[in-house]
Amino acid sequence: MNQDKNNIPESKKASRKAEEISLDKTSNSPSFGGGRGEAGASSPIIKDDEIDLIALVKTIWDGRKTIFYAVGICVFIGLVYAFTSPAKYSASATLLPSAEKKSGSLGNLSVLAGMAGINLGAMMGDASAIPAEIYPQVVNSYPFLNELIHEKFNFEEYPEPVSLYNYVVADTIESLGAKLAKYTIKFPWTLKDAILSGNDEKEGERSVDYGVLKLTEEELKAIGSIQDLIQIEVDNKTGLVSIAVEASEPVLTAQYVQKAVDLLQKYVIDYKTQQVQQNLEFVQQRFDEKKAEYESAREAFYDYKDRHRNMISERIDAEYQRLSDAYDIASAVYKGLAQQLEQAKIAVKEETPVFTILDPAKVSYEKSAPRKKIIVLMFLFFGVFIGVGLVLVKVSRGNIRTTI
Repeated sequence: MNQDKNNIPESKKASRKAEEISLDKTSNSPSFGGGRGEAGASSPIIKDDEIDLIALVKTIWDGRKTIFYAVGICVFIGLVYAFTSPAKYSASATLLPSAEKKSGSLGNLSVLAGMAGINLGAMMGDASAIPAEIYPQVVNSYPFLNELIHEKFNFEEYPEPVSLYNYVVADTIESLGAKLAKYTIKFPWTLKDAILSGNDEKEGERSVDYGVLKLTEEELKAIGSIQDLIQIEVDNKTGLVSIAVEASEPVLTAQYVQKAVDLLQKYVIDYKTQQVQQNLEFVQQRFDEKKAEYESAREAFYDYKDRHRNMISERIDAEYQRLSDAYDIASAVYKGLAQQLEQAKIAVKEETPVFTILDPAKVSYEKSAPRKKIIVLMFLFFGVFIGVGLVLVKVSRGNIRTTI
């Protein structure tokens, strides 16, 4: 009996101890961490809504193999990407457009506003040229790019300069396998396309010019190949304009920049001198007309004068006076238009903006991309992140299974 009495308390003690252990596990079970990791049991990472850094470091250390595997795989992928990516070269040019004539009423206020990046001339309606702020829109416009793709460039694949448009068209030529498939397996569709294209050509012959910009599929493809390559930045405070291009060939990259700079200058000059140029063309046309009339009147007057020398007659005097008056009028108009023509030419020269090339486009054989070290480091950190995430997910799942 005494032994039974002694055994009962021991069993109660054991049951109470088991309950305390189970309660302790339930109260200290974390949202992730704890449980069994890769190296056995580990202490919980979260206790009372606080992170145990020692337990977190121990858990990560226990799962170092997983982290090493993840880092190794990511670094390998990064190396493959870095060494297989095509090389790219960059070129740039910096130019300073000529300063606009400021209105006298604005005075020094326009200068201070320009330093703050504000164009008072444009706000007051005094802007007669394309503002530098909209140069990026000009460069990215379809007329600009359409003219650029028809400029000739030096491609490494061709001995002679060719336009970007012709380069893209030549690049879309079908291979021998595609041609065989076109006239064998795909012959019904080829016949259908030929019939439809013939109808389109007939309709094209009867089509009219609607006065809008119409680009072909090849032109759109050529524009798309260069549109994202050209980067232009404008500093509103200093007025400096930078044009940069990154492409696959060093010489071609520099030529892209130079052609873009030349074409941008042409657009700005044409816009600024449009009015005075039209005036010059009008005066030139009138000058040519009056020059012909002047020469005709002069020839008629001197011819009549030579034929009727030493002859006196009222009729002769009247005709002589008429030809003399016509010659004088033609001479006066001709000389006046000659002066206006010179003034118009001077006005064109005065209105033509001048661009100062501070840093011209130059060929650089130093690769700008891919940046192999940066790529490998990025993949390295990405691998560490993935490895640590996998370790914590494993530990969290182990805790959930232990709790269940």
